[in-house]
Amino acid sequence: MKKTYTILTTLLCLIFTVGLHAQYNENDIRTYIEQYQEVAIQKMTEYKIPASITLAQGIFESACGKSRLATEGNNHFGIKCHVDWNGDTILIDDDELQECFRRYPSVDESYTDHSLFLTKRQRYANLFQLDILDYPAWARTLKQDGYATNPQYADRLISLIERFNIARLDTLCLQRQGVDVPMVTYKPRNTEPTPVASKDPHAKPIGNTGKKPDIEIAPVAPKPKPANGQLKVFTAIGNDFPAGDSPFSYRKVFENNHTFFVIAQNGDTYERIAKDVQVTPENLRKFNDVLDNGQPVENEIVYIEAKAKTNNARVHEVQAGETLRYIAQRYGVQLHYILKYNTLDINSVIYPGNQILLKH
Repeated sequence: MKKTYTILTTLLCLIFTVGLHAQYNENDIRTYIEQYQEVAIQKMTEYKIPASITLAQGIFESACGKSRLATEGNNHFGIKCHVDWNGDTILIDDDELQECFRRYPSVDESYTDHSLFLTKRQRYANLFQLDILDYPAWARTLKQDGYATNPQYADRLISLIERFNIARLDTLCLQRQGVDVPMVTYKPRNTEPTPVASKDPHAKPIGNTGKKPDIEIAPVAPKPKPANGQLKVFTAIGNDFPAGDSPFSYRKVFENNHTFFVIAQNGDTYERIAKDVQVTPENLRKFNDVLDNGQPVENEIVYIEAKAKTNNARVHEVQAGETLRYIAQRYGVQLHYILKYNTLDINSVIYPGNQILLKH
């Protein structure tokens, strides 16, 4: 019984934000970034703290604004009362039971107090000796200077910043101030996928599978019809897309439209790829809208999770040789949604020059 309790506790720690007791997913993170990125940029302008660090801390500390501390106290950075706090308070179980945390009238005031908390305390003075674009150094120094007790705190912040390309906000902030700094394309520090902790290369992962729960899986599609001439297959090389970070793949992973994919090698089959990315061949074919007996060609994109429902590109003009499946693969959109947006069915024929909607 004790062993079972220990395993359950470990899994809960992996799934839930430590001390916050609120679950969130990738969509929540993207929504949080969109909602608060301008606030983080503003605080960077005023207090010289990287917007990427502020936003990543907000995501992690508040569980994307879903924790009790955030919803009831507007506290997005886990700042405790301390002896110098004269404002409202809220009691939350954290490292100890019923600890005193600061309560704010608004989220914006939480962001401001976070900036003041770092700038006015001597213990964080080392932060402001760092390059403002060196977010890994900021994350590590925050942990070293005692901002959080979680031993993985710095790695969590860095992972969030790199996974969601938040560092672009730092560059954007400087550019708005007239600083001549280029907007570089995001390249993660480590493009190798994180291995699953198992000696069996085909073992199923424990805990969260990383799948998006709110995305439907498209039905298996019949063979599509060509627009004109030879059918196109959407292919890629590693430099075409940003690297992804899926812990359940033994292959290099890339990302298109917020969806992970791998690139098929010469002679690959869906069965072989499925073992390496730890999904079933059936689901892999569903993710990629292929026939039961279809197989990928060399350099073809193979999505390892369900594609998105829309793409912000909105409209695609059909070129010679393109099919509805090709368009679905190119833009990372589930085929049955493309059919729905365009009032088509799987047997519809498309022609060069047709406009295909990618979202409502």
